[in-house]
Amino acid sequence: MKIIVVGTGTLGFYVARKLSEERHDVVLVGDDAEALRRAQDEIDVGAVVGKGSTPSILLEAGLRSADILVAVTGSDETNIVACLIAETVARKIVRVARLHDPAYLGAKGIIDKSSLSIDLVISPEEEVAHAVAVLASTPGATDVLEFAGGRVKAVGVEIDADSPMIGKPIKDLTRRAGEKLLVAGVYRGELVSAPSADIRLMAGDTLFLVADRPSVRRAMTRLGKRWARTRNVVIVGGGWEGVSIARRLAADGVHTKIIERDPAVCEEIASLLDDTLVLNGDGMDERLLKDEGVQRAEMFVAALGNETDNIFAALLARRLGARRVAALIDTPEYMPFASTIGVDIVLSPLLSALNPILQLSRQGQVISVSTLREELVEGIEFVAVKGAGIVGLPLALLHMPHGSLVGAVVRDDEVIIPDSATVVEEGDRVVLFARPALLPRLQRLLTPS
Repeated sequence: MKIIVVGTGTLGFYVARKLSEERHDVVLVGDDAEALRRAQDEIDVGAVVGKGSTPSILLEAGLRSADILVAVTGSDETNIVACLIAETVARKIVRVARLHDPAYLGAKGIIDKSSLSIDLVISPEEEVAHAVAVLASTPGATDVLEFAGGRVKAVGVEIDADSPMIGKPIKDLTRRAGEKLLVAGVYRGELVSAPSADIRLMAGDTLFLVADRPSVRRAMTRLGKRWARTRNVVIVGGGWEGVSIARRLAADGVHTKIIERDPAVCEEIASLLDDTLVLNGDGMDERLLKDEGVQRAEMFVAALGNETDNIFAALLARRLGARRVAALIDTPEYMPFASTIGVDIVLSPLLSALNPILQLSRQGQVISVSTLREELVEGIEFVAVKGAGIVGLPLALLHMPHGSLVGAVVRDDEVIIPDSATVVEEGDRVVLFARPALLPRLQRLLTPS
């Protein structure tokens, strides 16, 4: 596919890099010539210098023949205008825009995205808010992905030092009759995909479980995790991310508190969020955190706008007694470091925003694309179409490369956790997990030969 990416910020670079790695023809557009030069030094993309809302610049980038336009500048207005130009010049092009302003987002947006000529609106803030809400509903998890409308979950869970499963083989966790549960991987310094059933669990391991919701709950209980409703969340940072997270949690009935150091921002947040307690103060002030009961919080989220501050604040909250601590981090190199030193949950707003874009760029009837643990594994949900390589053969005969597996098959209302004898039928919804480098080799499974 030919894809134009408008915007040379961090998200624009991430999008261009990922699409280029997947062998798409990518042209990056922006008015920062130095940023474009750096991008071309690091990734295989074309570049056009200029404002992405200028028709002549987009035409120079090849708009007439492009398949997708992705506008992800920091300006909502620039992104909207780029999509309007794209619709005028190339009506069949798919138009994607990043929007910040809540007035454009969700059911309460005052302007419908269709009238803005946008096919897909992406919001890193809303994506990470959704991720936090899903984690809040899955106590004890470090990672959660949902497929098939939430009927299938991929859950990361760290093995505590006092877990009753320490020293026992994985098969002891999965062998219960009727259990819909698959251990898709073990993270032990590095990811072990499709681990042997005889691998014995160690403290600090992270298991990636694929299951329906009831099986997830039972498995986590056997691992020694306390399954208790998340009722109390403290957020530090009143930026776009913090506000989006608070709004989403409050809508789910979670008692939410935001700590923000700027008094003017506090007043603005308080006017936006009726169901959230807004406090003016320093989110890294130990005394303040104690006074506000962080030690009783089921979850603490650091969304201060600075990655280093987020890591420090999360570790402070963990030391004070918060049950689970999360930090928002977008730099890939920081993510494993933060997990190693004690941050329970690492969330990336920018990587979360990539997923819906990847869905559009894939062949086959792809329903969703999600990533786990610093993009080590990608989960793809797709419809098995007639003639696709995955249809009609037992999974054992598909000769899938090591590092990939079918995690679940949804047939009508039934969730099937497959084994080697499972046969995928036309019309099934399939959840496939794989290392990103293997995806070109697996494309035959998604599309007719």
